[in-house]
Amino acid sequence: MLHPRRSCAFKAILFCWLFLGVGRADPLPDFAINAVISGSSTVSSIALETKAFFVDVAGPTVLLQSGYTRIERALAALTSIAGQLSTTGVTLTQAISTMSLNKNGPIATYFDPISAAITKLQRLITTDLTGQLTNLTAEIDHYVKDNFLDSFKALGPTLVTLSQAVTNLRTAVTSARAASGTAVTVSPNDVKKFVTTRVISDITNGVRLLRTNVPILVYIVKSTLSSFQSADQYLVGLVQEAMQREQDVIALGVSNTADVNASVTTVTESLTTELNGPYSKLTQLYRTKLQVTVEANATFKAMVDGWLNDTAPLFDNVDVGGKLETIYSTYVQQVLALDDDLAAFYGSSMCSLVYHLLQSLIENGPYAQFCFSKYGQKVFNFFVLHATDVEDCYRLQMTRLDKLVPALLNIVKLMVHDIDDFAVHVERCTQFKNLQNCVPYLGAEYKTLLGYTAKKRDYLYRLATKETNGSYYRLAGCYHNGEHIMLLNAEEMKIEIDKCKINGPTVV
Repeated sequence: MLHPRRSCAFKAILFCWLFLGVGRADPLPDFAINAVISGSSTVSSIALETKAFFVDVAGPTVLLQSGYTRIERALAALTSIAGQLSTTGVTLTQAISTMSLNKNGPIATYFDPISAAITKLQRLITTDLTGQLTNLTAEIDHYVKDNFLDSFKALGPTLVTLSQAVTNLRTAVTSARAASGTAVTVSPNDVKKFVTTRVISDITNGVRLLRTNVPILVYIVKSTLSSFQSADQYLVGLVQEAMQREQDVIALGVSNTADVNASVTTVTESLTTELNGPYSKLTQLYRTKLQVTVEANATFKAMVDGWLNDTAPLFDNVDVGGKLETIYSTYVQQVLALDDDLAAFYGSSMCSLVYHLLQSLIENGPYAQFCFSKYGQKVFNFFVLHATDVEDCYRLQMTRLDKLVPALLNIVKLMVHDIDDFAVHVERCTQFKNLQNCVPYLGAEYKTLLGYTAKKRDYLYRLATKETNGSYYRLAGCYHNGEHIMLLNAEEMKIEIDKCKINGPTVV
């Protein structure tokens, strides 16, 4: 007689087993013979649960958008591996479930598919998947292959155990069926004699053991596919980021051009006031007060007219302004050409870094997610930092160019000084009774002075040319220095990523 407490404990355990479907006895015709065999429903249930896992082994559908062929090739290899494992596993488990609940036979019809599926699955994990695993390793190194091989190492003995259990069960039900002769139903005694509890326990445990080996396959496939998807989406986003920053840099160049043009406009508009205005005032004064007197003397007239004619081009704000606009236009075209190859630079400078970053992710090694999360956004930030550096370069050079404007206008004022006293000197010269004492001297002095004025104008052009050239070279140096820093930082980060992939977090 059971002790009351032990009896209660036994009942509780029994209830738990029944609830979990463990060791459940089902009075159903099973295992491809018309006989009541306890445990067939449990085998079927476990087989269908395992089938659901094998369905998941195929993994979700991954749609790639980046055009990165390495991921595409790796995805093709992994999809092939997962698909074959899934299809064969589903076939096997469904065959086990169908056989477990069948009562009509023939026995071979229901057992042969099981044995064939086991054999096929054994071939897959030992030989048939070798080529695809090699292809996968060629694209994403050895981590995923190692995971598969590790899982296969556990799955292999499981299949041997399951195969033996299926063989034993087949032998048992065949013997029971034969022992019952031509009877429609196999007798309970024959079932008890041949289909022993050990046989049922072995097939149940074999299927259950198979179930425990499938989730790791699901994990390997899903986690790797997730890495592929993340890498693909990241690359799409990274390309968009690079294109956006390229447009930002181009926009900075356009904005700088507008600022330069505004600066040129300031100079050319000031020329009307600072250069052409005084000259026009001088010629107007000459015509109203002195022209009649001067023209009374042919020599005097020839000297003054010659001086005025030679001076006019020097003080023509249109000519001077046009020349300055040409100088600045050349500068602007040089500056705008700096970003012509920016897209190509972004591609070449970041290619190796992005490759190493994506590899660290799609290889799905032990530190894949950690390293990718650690460095992924930092790679994005390279483009932002470069655009910011370019903006600083433009801002600095525009500040310096702004300082050139008053310098140019000061030269203009020096040119104006050369004609400030011309009218006064001409008027005084008219007061001489004998113009021969004045005209030659005045003409010679102003001819010399006119040469100085021309040199000042030429210096105006040279200064504008040299300063805009200098600004371009400073800007180009600043611009390319930013690119060089980007290259150096990318190279350093690439080394860090490779270390992270192997060593994981840096604690010290």
